[in-house]
Amino acid sequence: MTGIRSGRHSTDGELFEPPARRDHVWLANIYATPWHLPEGVPSEPPGTYLRLGRLERHLAGAAAQMPRVVHLIDLDHDRVAVRRWNHPRLLTAARLWLLAVPSGQIVAVLGLDVRCGPGRTVDLLEDCYHLDVRADGRAVEALAAEALGVEGDFLPERHQIVFAPAISAARCDEIVRRVVHRGDLPRRGEFDTITYPAELNRRTETVAAVGPYVSILGGQREHVENLVFLSAVQGVAGAARLREIRSAAYSAVGTFRGRDREGQGTHARRETLERLSDRLGDMELDLSYSVEATADLGMLVPSLPVAGYHDALYSVMGLVDKAETVARMLRRLERAIAAELTAIESRERRADEDRRLRWTAAIGAVSTLAVPVGLILAFLGVNASEVDVTRSMFDGRYLPVYGLAVVLLLVGALVSAGLYVQQRRAVHRDGRDAGRGG
Repeated sequence: MTGIRSGRHSTDGELFEPPARRDHVWLANIYATPWHLPEGVPSEPPGTYLRLGRLERHLAGAAAQMPRVVHLIDLDHDRVAVRRWNHPRLLTAARLWLLAVPSGQIVAVLGLDVRCGPGRTVDLLEDCYHLDVRADGRAVEALAAEALGVEGDFLPERHQIVFAPAISAARCDEIVRRVVHRGDLPRRGEFDTITYPAELNRRTETVAAVGPYVSILGGQREHVENLVFLSAVQGVAGAARLREIRSAAYSAVGTFRGRDREGQGTHARRETLERLSDRLGDMELDLSYSVEATADLGMLVPSLPVAGYHDALYSVMGLVDKAETVARMLRRLERAIAAELTAIESRERRADEDRRLRWTAAIGAVSTLAVPVGLILAFLGVNASEVDVTRSMFDGRYLPVYGLAVVLLLVGALVSAGLYVQQRRAVHRDGRDAGRGG
């Protein structure tokens, strides 16, 4: 078995029993990926592969909120090649995990068993962090993508955990300097970014140091190690999703302040803003359930050591503060969109009022024309002494009357045209002002 012990039954029907004390170092290199769990691909609960002890029954009730195992690929450790580390014979096992977090995002984990002390794994950690590792002559990214039937590379977000045997208090500071700080120089504690969860460091034979990119745990109980592993998987996935939401927010701002907005009419602009508003709603929901909700593992796992590690990890990675920053960005963008939608509604109401005014003027002009024309026709049709039945209606005698009718016609036409031009200019001016705003 590789690193974290399995809870599955072996081929002879016996359970894999955990060792009383870890006799090797297990490196868990956790990578965020851009992939999501394909539709219809089965996954299994973590308890199928990880011994979670008495806490497994608590996780069963929160299975939808915990990572699930999609693939577990055994690698030939004799064919694992690295760039810097020059102790290949100390590598005794290798395995590639593919897990799906509740949002469906895939997280890859390269697990390595090493028969040496944690201080001698620094170069191997560097190789794994920078993905200078090949298995069977292929990159780890390619192996993971092939297993899922997708394409692409891992994302920048990653975290490494060194699970080690018990570390003496005398060597604790030295090991932390080598593994976490990647150096042997003395450090100034007041400027240290490493966190030491109290419950995981309570006993003299245990140690836990948590940094933004690497953690080290020594002498911890097996079920604690396994839950710490799942905690780090959630943390890496949350960090990757947070960056994606932030990038999407910047893209939405670019659309909101787009160069083509000056040429958009109010109807097209309204449609653009409504689509942006829908996107913002999706991003806020994703932020809440994929990042913020995962920050409190203690609600799912009633274990002080595990909750302490999870809180420390999210704290040193700054996920809670970063999530709040992104949430403020989304809220302010949402308010800006709402304000512009209100302005568009105001312009549309003014345009409707101008349109009604134009139609009223046009109807009035038609009525003004119809009345004199009707009067003229009525006058010519009456049986009166002023109407000479021997003269045609087009006789020059009636030119003054026709002239008056034409003048009224022109006045009505000019009034309607003037109102129309004025309304069009107002609409164009409002659109230009909207383009300069925001």
